Amino acid sequence: MAEFVVLLGGCERMSRRPYDVYLYTENFMFGRHAEKQKLLIFLLQHNDPHGDHAPAILPVIGGASVGKKTLVAHVCGDERVHSRFSSILHLNVITFASDIEDDDWKKFHSFVITMGRGSKIIIISRLQRLARFGSVKPIFLTVLSYDELRYLLKTLVFGSVDPM
Repeated sequence: MAEFVVLLGGCERMSRRPYDVYLYTENFMFGRHAEKQKLLIFLLQHNDPHGDHAPAILPVIGGASVGKKTLVAHVCGDERVHSRFSSILHLNVITFASDIEDDDWKKFHSFVITMGRGSKIIIISRLQRLARFGSVKPIFLTVLSYDELRYLLKTLVFGSVDPM
């Protein structure tokens, strides 16, 4: 039993009540637990050795101010991600105001292949058409629901005290 407890101690805790977990656990992003897990799994898994050395690409698509950059920054700040990669490069210079032509993407992709085996790319965009460049199923973010936002407001205002 002691070995089982030690094994479980190394695993990330997953709660059945995601809305109030952050009250008791630090480093939890409100309302985005499933998306965080998918992004972590993407970053921590090893690429399939297809022989072309192409990096895995995950698009994160969503409207304005839904938390795309916050989600990626939150996951990249995880200790497991830092220990997995020798460096993490954030390109905040490039903003796509419109769709990208396939030829332009091919030029960029041919450059990225030279980055080396095990590299990962996360595309952050509002444009749903950019999801076609992903090598895995994209993450689509939407605004939090009214109930989630109401719960967050109550929690921030009242803390763990019953608002009644």
